[in-house]
Formats: sequence, structure tokens, C-alpha cells
Amino acid sequence: MEKLRKIKLELYNLKTKARKIFRRGYEDLTMLIYYHDLKENFKLLIVNTNQTLLLEKEISRAEAFRIMNTRR
Repeated sequence: MEKLRKIKLELYNLKTKARKIFRRGYEDLTMLIYYHDLKENFKLLIVNTNQTLLLEKEISRAEAFRIMNTRR
């Protein structure tokens, strides 16, 4: 199992040069989508309340927009 990493969300975009385009929180989890202009790829991040990275996954543009356009 991959070791959980504690991250600072404010520094994530500086480190990866990506920008946050979507954020949705539910109870103690937060889902974020980042977009990297140069590589034209999207990253899905799932973090908990103490900013421990639970999942980091590269997703397609179609998946990113499907997530962003899904209503609760």
C-alpha cells in the first residue's frame, strides 16, 4: 500500500505548477481537480481534514468535466 503523504494544498500548485480548477468537500474528505497547462493533463486529489493525501490520480479531460458537472 502506498504510504500516505501529508501535503499543504497551497504549496501543491507551486510544486507541480498546476492550478486548482475544482474543489468539493464532504464531511472529512475533500476532492480537488488540478489542471496543468503545459502537459494538458488533469489530476484528481482526495485529501482528508488534516491534509493527508489519500489518492492522487491522473484523469482525462472528459472525466474531469464529468466530475465537475455532476450535481449533488
